[in-house]
Amino acid sequence: LLIVIKNNRNVKFVATPENPTFIIPGSDFFTIQPLLKARMGWIRFTFIFLGICALLFGGLTLMTGLISGNGFHFNTSAKFIFIVFWVLPILSGTYELLAIRRINENNFRKESAEIKFNFWINQKHVISIFIVTGILVLITILQFITGLQYSVESAVLVKPRTLDGEYWRLLTCTMLHASVMHIFFNGLAIYIIGRMVIRITGFSYFAIVFLFSGLLGSVFSLYFLPTQTSVGASGGIMGLIGFLLILSIKFKDHIPRNIIKSMVIVIILVAVMGLSVSEMIDNAAHGGGLLGGILIGLILIRRHKNMIPYQASLFVKILGSISVLVLIGGIVMIIKQL
Repeated sequence: LLIVIKNNRNVKFVATPENPTFIIPGSDFFTIQPLLKARMGWIRFTFIFLGICALLFGGLTLMTGLISGNGFHFNTSAKFIFIVFWVLPILSGTYELLAIRRINENNFRKESAEIKFNFWINQKHVISIFIVTGILVLITILQFITGLQYSVESAVLVKPRTLDGEYWRLLTCTMLHASVMHIFFNGLAIYIIGRMVIRITGFSYFAIVFLFSGLLGSVFSLYFLPTQTSVGASGGIMGLIGFLLILSIKFKDHIPRNIIKSMVIVIILVAVMGLSVSEMIDNAAHGGGLLGGILIGLILIRRHKNMIPYQASLFVKILGSISVLVLIGGIVMIIKQL
């Protein structure tokens, strides 16, 4: 049974001598062991793979520097790749590995709660998040068809044009991206975080948070970085992270505390990355978006209704519908400009 659980992720329910009725694998100390061993094995494999990639990347950078005569030097793009693909995964994996090693028969229930929560999240397919992510990918494809540079000049947050009256750019810039890697990371983040938000509170809250946080991030960027052109859904994503953090705090009896830790770690890592490669990342938009999501969580989520999935009120559903219409209007404006 333990071998089957370790090697087959499709096992949904099991029965053990301690639990004659069916339970989710990982609900007791007996069945959580193979799951933890499998995760530790995956983390070790990731470390080895990242180590090899780091050596190859460093060697390639060194050779390029020697050929060009500039020596071993990281430009902004190289630093970004190094941080995103090596430093952040190593830090995240190390933290998780240490956390797993601390689990014992007395404290495994926290880990078990997270397994149950993730099982509940994955129990239902969230079609709407596939639609949202797919639309953003299609918009990016349209950008490449019409010309990436042309799309940047036409619809992203070019600050002088925005201040000249093209304030619709505050919205359209949140649905455009600057590269394949940009849409890949943002699309993945929207899918992972957005699915959790929709599963816990419904699509109305997702639409409200994504729109408000994206717009507030654009406003922050316009005010604090008046000369830097900005593009991307990062403000909205940071808003979803801030909103999920508030949900985790208000629904602490139903959402594992590890989710709070995960959101805090993500915020810290994004801040560190933003400060390390500030030339490529709009920290003002990130900060504004995060603040937007936190504000929505504090204002619209009532503490006395602490059950999940959280039922949206009629007011929130109307506000969510308006948010969807505004976002659709932004898509129409992008198509019109491109």
